[in-house]
Amino acid sequence: MSTYLRREADSFVFRRRVPPLLQYRLRRKELYRSLNTTVRKTAKVRAAELFIQTEGLFRMLEEDEEYVPTDEDIRAAVRWSLSTEIWQERIKQLQSRTPGSLREHHADLARSLLVTLETDRHFTEEAVMYMEAQYALEDAGFTGNGKVLARTVDVMLQALQGYVDKRMQEVFQPETLATPLLTVATPINSSVNTSTTSPGRISQFLGPWQKDISAGYNHNKRLKDADQYLKTVELFIGLMGDLPIGQITFDVAAEFRTLLLQMPATHGKGAIVSPKKELARAAADKTLPRVTMKTAKRHFSGMRSIWKWLTYKKHVPANLQPFAGHSFPGTKSKKSARDDWSREDLQRLFTSREYRDAPNSSALHWLPLISLHSGMRLEEICRLRPSIDIITKDGTLCLDIATREGWDPKSEAGTRLIPVHSWLIKHGFMDFVKLQKARGAEHLFSPELRLGRKGISPAFSREFSRIKIDLGISSKTAFHSFRHTFRTVLESTDLKESHIDAVMGHEGGGSEGRTYTKRVTTAKLKEVVEAFQSPFELGFLGAADTSAPPPAPKVIIKKRKLTPPVLDENGKVVRQRGKRP
Repeated sequence: MSTYLRREADSFVFRRRVPPLLQYRLRRKELYRSLNTTVRKTAKVRAAELFIQTEGLFRMLEEDEEYVPTDEDIRAAVRWSLSTEIWQERIKQLQSRTPGSLREHHADLARSLLVTLETDRHFTEEAVMYMEAQYALEDAGFTGNGKVLARTVDVMLQALQGYVDKRMQEVFQPETLATPLLTVATPINSSVNTSTTSPGRISQFLGPWQKDISAGYNHNKRLKDADQYLKTVELFIGLMGDLPIGQITFDVAAEFRTLLLQMPATHGKGAIVSPKKELARAAADKTLPRVTMKTAKRHFSGMRSIWKWLTYKKHVPANLQPFAGHSFPGTKSKKSARDDWSREDLQRLFTSREYRDAPNSSALHWLPLISLHSGMRLEEICRLRPSIDIITKDGTLCLDIATREGWDPKSEAGTRLIPVHSWLIKHGFMDFVKLQKARGAEHLFSPELRLGRKGISPAFSREFSRIKIDLGISSKTAFHSFRHTFRTVLESTDLKESHIDAVMGHEGGGSEGRTYTKRVTTAKLKEVVEAFQSPFELGFLGAADTSAPPPAPKVIIKKRKLTPPVLDENGKVVRQRGKRP
């Protein structure tokens, strides 16, 4: 109680801070009362009585409403309030700010839009925000206690931050601009031009969209994860409703993002449960892990997919892109996700018993060497056809990575020519290619590696990971790290980055960069490849004797599940082990 008891001059007073959620309703920040005594013992008794009275007052103010607005009510109230003329005029202030001012004050602009009244020690910024929240609820026909006001303030700040981010996009990234900021929430009593949008609801387009993305449309590759994207759109419908596509705006998408991040992480991984029930479950149990920012970003990729298709089919205008421009902090991949192969790890691998005992015509012998000396991806090497994809251009022996039936390079830049490193030639690579061609091998490592549903490389990738782990090599060092090592070595030279990109199959800077890399000469590509020197000297391997045929594919024997014998009440066998009745 001594916290609220103060001595001023020769008398005692009671002072208690009003909870921020109630400051607007009480119109004060602190409760102050003289205790009219100079005797501490008497002051303590009177302060205790005042404490009990104020505690009851605070509780009454927090619980006096009969109906407590739901989160859905609050979001609807905020949308309604921000669409009014007075709020639209306030939001237009963003357009008068200079780029420098936007950049400097970006983090505080949403709060400054909400707090427009002058504050002092009696009328704090927090109290002003709760007052605005109260107005928003009352305008929409709701009332709320302190907790509802706090949730309303959060929703208002999120919505206003959306306007700020949109203005930033207009000023600094106009090429990715979606719909103009001030058309996101249409003011009340204003007409909406829907002549350029289709009146259909989003569910009406799921079938045609799925069919087109699965087959490939408008020169796009067919999408392998079409069913995952379908689940995303179904989740959107479950959370936001089956909206007409003309009503899906940037604000609606932002609300979808907010709800996604409130969903439990286990949604979709067990029995089918409605998204709203999952939200209610998460709200009731604060300990449940929530959907990660990375998962939310993946769902937005699915929504952008259907919106791209709707734009292509002219169901929505091209300038309306509600699922673009949203931020997902912490989801950018880190370059340090995989380590390069260090000299020590290369020595550990190439001098190991597993590697040295592998036949010279095996995938284990050649795949690490080829990737290390070319920067090629594992599946790209496995897809090479000895009779087609090893060619000579301008007098240079090259590996031709191009689209073929049933497989495409990872990107447009992935279609490229890579000169064969002279070290590989000296090691006997072309002898191996010629023997495989003479054997009629369809792919470079046929029949050892077979084509499966997920490609040629998965089985080898698993085997290589096992070997690597057994050798004590870091989990961050994978087969793909050979590609990183190749690039790291080249970046230490004076070569142009665009020439390195042309060999690696990396996208250059925009469409002009990609076009430029296609014009790099074979001689320049050869110069790039030959600039690579392995961090670990491999001369001890010598020239490989590839005359022996490649290993046969491993035969996977499925283990049979043995069932125990069935005994009767006397202990006699009724059914033999492993036999069906």
